[in-house]
Parts: sequence; C-alpha cells; structure tokens
Amino acid sequence: MPEFLSRITGLIMRLLPLLLMAIVAGSTFWLVQINSPHEATAQAQVKRHVPDYYMDRFSATELAEDGNTKIRFTGVKMVHFEDDQTYEVTTPAMRNYEPDRPPVTANANRGVMNAEGSIIDLYGNAFIVRQAGTDVSKDPRMTAASQYFQLLVNDDIVKTDKPVELTRGPSVMNANGLIFNNVTREVQLLGNVRGTIIMNSPGQASAQ
Repeated sequence: MPEFLSRITGLIMRLLPLLLMAIVAGSTFWLVQINSPHEATAQAQVKRHVPDYYMDRFSATELAEDGNTKIRFTGVKMVHFEDDQTYEVTTPAMRNYEPDRPPVTANANRGVMNAEGSIIDLYGNAFIVRQAGTDVSKDPRMTAASQYFQLLVNDDIVKTDKPVELTRGPSVMNANGLIFNNVTREVQLLGNVRGTIIMNSPGQASAQ
C-alpha cells in the first residue's frame, strides 16, 4: 500500500504543472469572455439612423475668397443623423452667387445633404431658377420644375432622372430627365423631349 500511495503521489506531482497551466488558461478564457462585449451588446453599439441633433430656422453661408457671399443655404429645420453623417432639411432653399454668372436659386419641400455638403438631393415640388444674364435676348431667365433634383454644389451642376419641365424665356420644354451645367450654360434634356421653342423674333416658333 505505501508503494501504491507513493506512485499516486508521484503521478500527481508530475501532472501538477499541467493542471496549473490548465487552470490559468481556463481563468484567462473566462476573464476574456467576461470583459468582451456579447453579440447583442455589440449590435446595440452599432450606430442607428436616428437624429443626434437638430437646428431650427438655420442659415449657413459660404464665403468666396474675396469675402463676398458664394452660397447661402437655409431651411425651416435641419436634422443630423449619426450613422451616415447626413442632414435632412425641411423646406430647403439654396442660392448660388457667382460674379460672372447669373444667380441660381433652388428650393423644395425636403432636402438631404451629405456630410461634406457637396451633394444636396431635393424632393417634392423642387424648383430651380436661374436669373437672366446680362444680355436677356441671348441668356433669358430659365426655370426647371420636377419632383426631384440633385445639386452637385462644387461642380455647379443640377440634374434629375425624373420628369421635368424647363422654361427658357417664353420657351417651354418637357423631358424625362435633365442635366444643367451652370458653368458652361449647357442644358441636356433626356428622353421623350417635347415642347415649344419661341425664337427671338416675334412670330417665329416651332413645336416638338
């Protein structure tokens, strides 16, 4: 019997380091599990598309290098969303001032602006007005009406893939889409273009 006990004791002594290592490893795993966020907690930490702040009756102005107003953007209410850093605006209105171009004004029922302020999407009764140029006969007042416009602020481009009505002076055109470049003064009407073009001379008109 003493010899048997001696063997058991020796076996335990040999296995003791392994047992201690197993206990340490198990404790470490347990501590990691306790201190690591569970899946439900991790999901709760994911940012949701909910407002984190808002502004009422705001007005934002971007100045040109000479200190004059370049862009003024206003709205009844602006709400910021934390997940994608976008802004939703109630009754947005934007006016673009350029010294060598006619002013352009855009407004709608609702707007969504990206985090950088470089893209503004206008929804519902969206209306664009570009005032007449210096020579009204060659560069008359122009308007565009649609349920959706996208403003590329840095490029000074307005576009839409929705039905649009364009007026240029007395001329009226309708199309399924539009791209307007205020820098080059170019207007592209896209798809199913129709309307009436009034020429400069009285009595000259053509229908399409």
